[in-house]
Amino acid sequence: MSTPIIPFSPLGLIVLGVFVIGLAMIIFEVQLAMDKFKPALMMMSSVAIIGIYYWFSGDDPERFKPLIAMQAATKESLFGLIAFMAFMWMIVEILNERNVFAAMNHALMDRGLGARGLFWVMGLLCALLSPFISSLTTAMIFGKSISNVSENQRYTHLVLCNTIISSNSGVWFIGTSTSLMVILADKVAMTDLLMLFPAAIFGWLMSALVLDLFYLKKLDTSALLKANTAAEAIKPGGLSLALVCAFAIIGAVVLNMVLHVDIEFALGSGLGLIVMYIWVLGKKCDIAINLDIQLQKVEWATLMYYIGIITGMAALNHVGWLSYVRQLYETLEPTWVNFILGMVSSCIDNNLLEAAAIMSNPDLGVDQWMLNAMMVGIGGSLTVVGSSAGVMVMSIDKSYTFATHLRFLPAVLANFLGSFGFWYLQFEILHWI
Repeated sequence: MSTPIIPFSPLGLIVLGVFVIGLAMIIFEVQLAMDKFKPALMMMSSVAIIGIYYWFSGDDPERFKPLIAMQAATKESLFGLIAFMAFMWMIVEILNERNVFAAMNHALMDRGLGARGLFWVMGLLCALLSPFISSLTTAMIFGKSISNVSENQRYTHLVLCNTIISSNSGVWFIGTSTSLMVILADKVAMTDLLMLFPAAIFGWLMSALVLDLFYLKKLDTSALLKANTAAEAIKPGGLSLALVCAFAIIGAVVLNMVLHVDIEFALGSGLGLIVMYIWVLGKKCDIAINLDIQLQKVEWATLMYYIGIITGMAALNHVGWLSYVRQLYETLEPTWVNFILGMVSSCIDNNLLEAAAIMSNPDLGVDQWMLNAMMVGIGGSLTVVGSSAGVMVMSIDKSYTFATHLRFLPAVLANFLGSFGFWYLQFEILHWI
């Protein structure tokens, strides 16, 4: 039999070294001019290293069984996550192709909301849409929108900060990768996550009030928006297609909650309905939508990033390093461990932290798993580099940097502490679950 693997063994240290090097390259991706999916995929080499260890550990034909079991479990969790994200991304790109989101943004401008009204409406729409179409997508949609209509850079930055925070508040459903991961890991059900709605929305409201009262009021709101913006109309078939997409997403949720169909299969079924409707539009209405082009717009680099980091985390868990995370939960109150993990997610990718928490498999109740998903999800808002929504905003507006985000630290802290405080009141004091 092979020697049991412990974290401080030569193999454990090598696997940790590969992971740390990859993580450092991810953190400094801008300075290295390297897309973060590349070092993430490099982390997968840990699996081969573990395989080499088992090869030289003896001649027992059963010695590879732990490695085979680890890979099978990792593939199972990865399939659900990657399939769901790819299906959802495809739906969003189909709607984008029909100008659905662009027309919605222009409709907001036509309402004569003004700078303050636009600030609040965009934030609210992000908070309500991100749980269903992902924080990354809402950050992209509304980030581009405000960049197109704003005349003042300070106002643009203020709205972008609001967009990051409100997009990450989608943790109360399947809007963030952290909430999706705890669902796919069977730690919580979708109906459980709905209980996070008050805390997530309250946190966003607190941050928006701070941004309004202490930042927006200092600006001359009459001179913040461009006088004329190009009109965007929904392309033919766009409105009916939007209704079909909404039906498909809602139907997927119902299938999962009522019939216990896994969410990735349910959403895949919904996407099948959508593409069949597109075929009908082409045959009956002569409306051409090239699905191959929309498929190419799916961010495969992002999906490969998830594959790499989750596999790397699985290797860390296999050699015992994540046992220390479990010990942390056993030593301290889980509430405060989750609070700390939320703060750490400001500088370490929240997907890594969520994967670490799930794979360490501490004995937590549903309420603590919900807190874990929420704190790690919204904790990414503490710095602009801590969440996919923040990274998306930086790619849209190059002037929005780490230093820019820190100017809004009071608002960001209001979100983080406000959401945590409401959760504590709801679950620990009122026991409302």
